[in-house]
Amino acid sequence: MRGFIREFPTVHLVIGVAGNVIFFVGSVLFLWSWAEQSAIWLFIIGSFGMMLGAIGQAVYIHERHRLNGAPGEWRARETVPQ
Repeated sequence: MRGFIREFPTVHLVIGVAGNVIFFVGSVLFLWSWAEQSAIWLFIIGSFGMMLGAIGQAVYIHERHRLNGAPGEWRARETVPQ
C-alpha cells in the first residue's frame, strides 16, 4: 500500500478532485426537493472521496519527507541527476 501511495500522487489528486465535483453536484441537487435522496448520497460519496484524496496526499507527503530528509531538501535531491 505504501508503494502505491508513494508512486502515484496524481491518483490522490484525481480522487480528491472527483470527490469535490461529486460533493458540489450533491450540494446543487439540494435545491430541488425531488432530488434530495440523490443529493444526500452524492454528498456522502463526494465527502468520502475528498477525505481519501486528502489522506492519500498527507501520507504521500509524509513518506516523501521521511525518505528524503527534512522538508525542503527533497527539491534539491530531485533536481540533481544521480
